[in-house]
Amino acid sequence: MRFLCDRFSRSVFGTLLLTTLLLSGCVLENLLSKPKDDLILAEEALSERDIGDAEMYFQRYLRKAQDGEDRWEVWQQLVSISLDIRQDKATAVEYLEIMLLEFNDDLSKRRHIQMTLAGLYRDMRMFSRALLLWETLATDPGLSYEELASVYRELSHAYLRRLEFIPAIEILGLCLQLDVRPDTKAGCLYALAETQMLTDNLDASEQTLRDLLRLAGISADRRILATFTLADVLEQRDKLQEAALLFESIRETYPNTKVVTVRLGALRDKMGANKSSR
Repeated sequence: MRFLCDRFSRSVFGTLLLTTLLLSGCVLENLLSKPKDDLILAEEALSERDIGDAEMYFQRYLRKAQDGEDRWEVWQQLVSISLDIRQDKATAVEYLEIMLLEFNDDLSKRRHIQMTLAGLYRDMRMFSRALLLWETLATDPGLSYEELASVYRELSHAYLRRLEFIPAIEILGLCLQLDVRPDTKAGCLYALAETQMLTDNLDASEQTLRDLLRLAGISADRRILATFTLADVLEQRDKLQEAALLFESIRETYPNTKVVTVRLGALRDKMGANKSSR
């Protein structure tokens, strides 16, 4: 009888031990497959420049953690990999379009997605889609004036691509009414001057560029570019002497000094020809 009891005890103990081990294995398996661990694996893969594995782990996290608190950051990581590492704008657009649906109720996140997506649509020459997003953003009351100025400039460019000159100029007029930094206002003025040049309104373009150059607090690069453009406008308006002085003033600072030298030489030849014909 004692022998049977011992065997029974050993049998029960063995069963309990096996059950414990099996349960531990299940728990361990569940722990190893937690969505959070996919993020750790993804970060490790990124640190080792194993981009394919990093994408796989990030995507698996999104599939498994439907309500995960890290979904926004993971989506951003995938977009960043597509743009900064793979240089794959098409895939980034696919991610952002899904994100726009997922985060549509979060105004701040939706705004961020729309801004990024509109820029990519523009870069990929999907101008109609870009225009729709810029128009949506232009009516967003949550944008700062600086952000709104950027949207207005983009919207103006989008209208220009459709040869819609009047709305392009009108939207830049709204841009100039914003209380923004001098350099931002200069960006609106420069875009307006370019638009006026495209419509052959050189008189207005000249005045706009002079207004820009009178602004204090604008970047040196913007001032140099505006000076070059004003010199170009003045040459077209046969104000050759002033145009030559402006070209000369940026001869050493314009990014492509050879261009300025060539323009200056051609301008002086023109001035010489004019004197000879008198």
